[in-house]
Amino acid sequence: MMTFIHLIPVSGRPNAGKTSLVNYLSHSKRPVGKHAGTTLRIASVPLVKNLFLIDLPGFGRIMKRSKKFEDQIKNDIILFLEDPSNQLLFAIHIIDISTFHNMVASLEKKGVIPLDIEMIQFVGERTNHPPLIVLNKIDKSKTALIEQNLTLLESYDLPESEIFLLSLKTKEGCRTLRNRVKELVVQELGSSYQHW
Repeated sequence: MMTFIHLIPVSGRPNAGKTSLVNYLSHSKRPVGKHAGTTLRIASVPLVKNLFLIDLPGFGRIMKRSKKFEDQIKNDIILFLEDPSNQLLFAIHIIDISTFHNMVASLEKKGVIPLDIEMIQFVGERTNHPPLIVLNKIDKSKTALIEQNLTLLESYDLPESEIFLLSLKTKEGCRTLRNRVKELVVQELGSSYQHW
């Protein structure tokens, strides 16, 4: 009998908290940095039997890195997500809520769709379940800013995504996300995956 390896990619811009989220969900200790660009290669992190979290590098502007380097990372991510041999269960996309609204406002003035929105739509087309959207760093954001970001996300045509508000620093909201990830894993792969 063939054993399938299932993957849950974790995507987002540099310094959004992807590796911190992977560490939280998997109880691992991958290196994280205060500056963008700590994760520069696609990394596979075991979650439970035959199921791995995929810590994707941040896509977009990376300080002290060339445009060519940034483009290579973007290409690597796209090739990985488009590879039919990768069994993508569902995806998690993480956004830094403390900077998202201002970044989107700046891009919209130029008529550009934000990379976060493009990535959410892209990964949503490659899995059976809409991506989970994580708005991280709520500890740095006032209620009004959180509400602005939620309204902004709802203004885009996103594939029925669930949105989670959390702080990986204080762990607020983290348990709710972990429980939902477990529910989806059990729903997709069966009850033998409920203990992790």
